[in-house]
Formats: sequence, C-alpha cells, structure tokens
Amino acid sequence: MAPHTPQRSSRPGEAVARVDYRHRWTLLAVLTTAYGMGAFGMLGVSPLTPSLVDGFALSRLDVAFIVPSVYVGGLLFSLPGGHLADRWGVRPTLLGALAIGGLGLLVAAAAPRFGLFLFGLVIAGSGWSVVNPVLGKAIVDIFPLTERGIAMGIKQMGLTLGGVLSALGLPPIAARAGWRAAVAACAVAVTLPVIAAWRPLASMSRPTASHAGTAFSWAWTQRPALLIVFAAGVVLGMVQSAVLSYLPLFSVQALGFSHVGAGILIAASQAGGAVSRLALGAASDRWSSGRRPPWLVFTSALAAAIFFVYALVPTSAPLWAGVLAFAAGVGAYGWVGIYFVISAEAGGATESGLLSGVSFAAIVVGLLTGAPLFGVILQLSDSYGAAWTTFAVLSALVAIVVAANARAIHRECQPTRADASA
Repeated sequence: MAPHTPQRSSRPGEAVARVDYRHRWTLLAVLTTAYGMGAFGMLGVSPLTPSLVDGFALSRLDVAFIVPSVYVGGLLFSLPGGHLADRWGVRPTLLGALAIGGLGLLVAAAAPRFGLFLFGLVIAGSGWSVVNPVLGKAIVDIFPLTERGIAMGIKQMGLTLGGVLSALGLPPIAARAGWRAAVAACAVAVTLPVIAAWRPLASMSRPTASHAGTAFSWAWTQRPALLIVFAAGVVLGMVQSAVLSYLPLFSVQALGFSHVGAGILIAASQAGGAVSRLALGAASDRWSSGRRPPWLVFTSALAAAIFFVYALVPTSAPLWAGVLAFAAGVGAYGWVGIYFVISAEAGGATESGLLSGVSFAAIVVGLLTGAPLFGVILQLSDSYGAAWTTFAVLSALVAIVVAANARAIHRECQPTRADASA
C-alpha cells in the first residue's frame, strides 16, 4: 500500500507538515504509549478510591465526585481541544495537554482537604479531555480507512493497559506509603511522555489536513444518525463512570475483598476493556462490510447482562468474581474505540479532531452524571442491587436503540468520498 499523503494547504503561505506515513505503526506505538502513561495517572484515582475513603473519611456519596472531577473539564475543553488539534497539529496539542494533566495531579497529591483534591483533579482532567480528540485526529490522519478500526483499538488498548497497571500498582503504593505518594506517582506517569515523545512525534508537529484553518462548525448537529451515536455515548459514559467509581467499593463492601483484592478485580475489568477494544476494532475493519454499530450493540448488551448478575446473584468466589469483572470491562470500556472511529470518520480529514471532541464531550456528560446517579440510588436504597439494575436497564436501552438505527448510522456516519479514497 502506498504511503498515505495529506493534501497541500489551499491557504497561501500556510505550511503543512509532511509525515512519512510508511512509519504510521511506529507513530501509533508512540501515541499509544503516551496514552497509556496518561491513563495510568488519570485512571489511577479509581483503584485508589478505598484509600481515599479512608484518608478523607468520605461517605459513599462523596465517592461519586472523584471520577467525574477528572472529566468535568471535558465539557469546556474537548470541543475546542479537537478544533485546536485540527489547526495546530498533534504533537503540541497532545503533549501540552498531558503537561497540564501532570500539574493537576501534583496539586491533588498535595491537597490538604477533599475539596482541593477534587480541584486538582479538575485541572488534570482539563488537560486529559483534549487527549482523546487529538488521538482521534491522529488516527484519521495517518491511517487508511481499512486500518482505522484496528489502529483505534490498539490506541485504546493503551488506555486500558494503563488502567490495568495503575490498578495493580497503585493500591500497594498507597498501602505502604499513603495515597499521596500514589497520586504523585500518577503525576509522574502523565508527565513523562511530554519529554519522551517530543522528538518521536516531530513529524506530527503541524496540521496535516488541507483545511486545518477552517472555522468551528456546528453542521454536525444536522446529522440525525450522528446525534444518535453521541446520545449513546452519553449513556455509555454513565455506565463507564459507574463502573470506575463503584466497582472498587462494591468489591470491598458487598463482595468482601481487601483493598488490594479489589484492585485486582479492577485490573481484570481494565484487561477486559483492553482485549475487547483491540478485538472489536479489528472485527469492525474485517467483518460486516466495515459496519461498526453492531459492535456497540454487542458491548451494551453484555454490560446489561453483567450488571443484572451483579444485582441479582453477586459472587465473592475469586475466580468467578474475576471473570465477571473482565466481562464488565468488555461492556463498560470495550465500545470506546468503535465509538471514536465512527465519530472521527464522520468528520473526515478536515473535522476529525472536531467531531472526536464532540464525541468525547458526549462521553463526559455521561461520566459526570453516571457516578452521581449510581451514588444517589445507592444512598437512597442502601442497595447495590438497585443501582446495578438501573444501569443494566440503561445499557439495554442503548443496545436496542443502536440496533434499531444501525443501518442509518452506518450510512450517514461514513467518511467523505475523498477521505475514503485517501
């Protein structure tokens, strides 16, 4: 296959970077590693939840604000972040965002009170909210249509593998040296790629699309099928938020695991997400004529099934608890790569960053509302069963709606003809 080459800029005097796309897999490895390091730090607050509960004397409802604080910045920065990636290029936008993330985590590690801890997470999350749109643009820029699903799956594996490592490594650090040392380790992990990836990503330092300087557009609001995808992203973001926030506490309080044991279950769920993102990305490229919506249906239906099991017949047997956590990770995290491919391809070469930003903003709305909803139901009912049942129903609704509109989503959310032929 000939190297994919971007068009020249149509704007007089505008410089457009030339990337050697024969090295696209090497670039993907660098991007995935940077994403994984960032995920280690940003997702690290989830397995640290039991230690934070002890350290700040938190209630079960207080827990609902930890993970959403990481994502609240996405409401403000994911859309402009994606647009900036279209205008500025991948390297400065990505690495600048990770630098902000590391700074925020350092603030959180030093926070004397819970409110200031959450403020540090908000700063960190403001940088983190830009990372997904930038990487969505990078995938569309450097990979042809027939490789984007697997490329996005590999990139998303960086996220979940970072989550696995944080779930396995951070609780022991917190047990030995305290939660502050663990959060400081998160800050170091997020910041390292800023230095290590600067030179390897030099070829992505400028915009590669011919219309990188175009104005922000709201035309996507006139595409009904794309709006259905974004609505599904809101609900699935709620599911992800609930699992990130409450699976650790559920494992300790309802299943009877230790803090370290709960961390192992979280690692199993992240592993499920990592494996499924890669497998589903490859499947969407090779099977069903490149149709991606069926895989959203699959993960949503699986999430519904696992949450019903948690609600009705939870088990503390280590092997089965691990299997269920792995499957919960497939349902809660496995959909993300497919979802971002649909969004980025719908934007084509000129708006892939923008629509990746919109898609991430939709997830953020869910991340901000999912954990508080789970926490309120848990607080009012004093029952994990009621909370898990609610989220099982939400997941099932997504599966039904996306299945009913799969054909329209596939038709309307495909890349432009010019992009498809690149």
